[in-house]
Amino acid sequence: MDDGGRFVKYTTPLIHKMANRAGGDRMKAKASRLASRIAELSAIGGSGTAVTRLGLSADEQRARDLVGGWLRARGAKVTRDEAANLYARLGGDGPAVLVGSHLDSVPSGGRFDGALGVLCAVEAVETLLDEGLRLRRAIDVVGWADEEGARFGIGLFGSSAAFGRLPPGAATRSDAGGMSIADALRALGAGGDPTLAARPAGSAACYLELHIEQGPRLERAGLALGVVSDIVGIFHGRVTVTGRADHAGATVMGARRDALAAASEMVLAVERAASAVPDAVGTVGEIAVRPGAKNVVPAECTFSLDVRAPREEDLERVVREIRTEVRRLGDARGVTSAIDVLARVPVTSMDTGMRDLLLRSARAVGVDAPQLVSGAGHDAQNPALSGVPTGMLFVRSTGGSHTPLESCELEDAALGATALAIALGELAA
Repeated sequence: MDDGGRFVKYTTPLIHKMANRAGGDRMKAKASRLASRIAELSAIGGSGTAVTRLGLSADEQRARDLVGGWLRARGAKVTRDEAANLYARLGGDGPAVLVGSHLDSVPSGGRFDGALGVLCAVEAVETLLDEGLRLRRAIDVVGWADEEGARFGIGLFGSSAAFGRLPPGAATRSDAGGMSIADALRALGAGGDPTLAARPAGSAACYLELHIEQGPRLERAGLALGVVSDIVGIFHGRVTVTGRADHAGATVMGARRDALAAASEMVLAVERAASAVPDAVGTVGEIAVRPGAKNVVPAECTFSLDVRAPREEDLERVVREIRTEVRRLGDARGVTSAIDVLARVPVTSMDTGMRDLLLRSARAVGVDAPQLVSGAGHDAQNPALSGVPTGMLFVRSTGGSHTPLESCELEDAALGATALAIALGELAA
């Protein structure tokens, strides 16, 4: 990137040297350091290969402290914003090259989703420092808060706050225990208003994110790395179905307004609506029933909605069909329903210049990386949608994702970290 903010294609002798060292003892050392740090980070909220490190929790803060400590030891200025995002700055002032991912997990998730992206960002900047590269631009290593949205329902929370894309009233959203986002932030020592985390316009020169693929395409192709071309659009919602509580023994079947029975039909309607549109998916992963007694007809049922598609028109089509079916089924069963929109992220294309840079960086470490559409949402969507040139690198993974079976070969992670370092070298050198 030149001083006018344009991306230029060049390769310094130092970048050549870094690429030539992408093998042998150097790579073994990188893999060993990554293994040690993966184990150390996974111990926070971990049990075996499972990790539960929910957003805006004490465990997520412990993870931030751990990562911040590694970077502070290398001379970084470490800060945390009002949405609990971690920033560790190296180099000069001015618009920064951002690189990172998230540090939270889903309940009983794996060790690599999000976390590997932060660890590879740390490894990449340490590579630049070890090579003696002078940073003409600032680099901010970022650990985004609460990307998963598993606790409060707002996915990509930290990056949404940083780029001014939080939904209205986000701070008032509560978890299952009744704690609001504002209170969770206050418990971590913040002021409680995540909108204050919004970065000034022009403060980010560009953004890079490394992430495990979370799917089988790279594994099937026998390739360690891929470059993301686009990220699917996402609709997150919560459906509330309200019926009437009645005695389970004394209320005949024809007189009931059973909220759970109605909700069960709506859940199946979500499956039908998504299945009817190629490449769309629809998931109900949470459900709660009130009053929650075996001898009481359910008066209220709430369930989550997660709808995704790689084309905007398809996402809108599925969501429209779900809304229609929820109303129709509610009317047929004599219950009322409401859909609360928690988040809506459009289909997002990565910057072509950043894509080219990552493709060149992957080739420099010996990988002819394919371009892939991501079926998962990522923090990279928020800077991209805010006009920040954004690129994303996938690392081959196995065993699925959002599961303790999730896995990634350390050699692949070391290759990804080296490719990331080469890209950062071009952007910040």
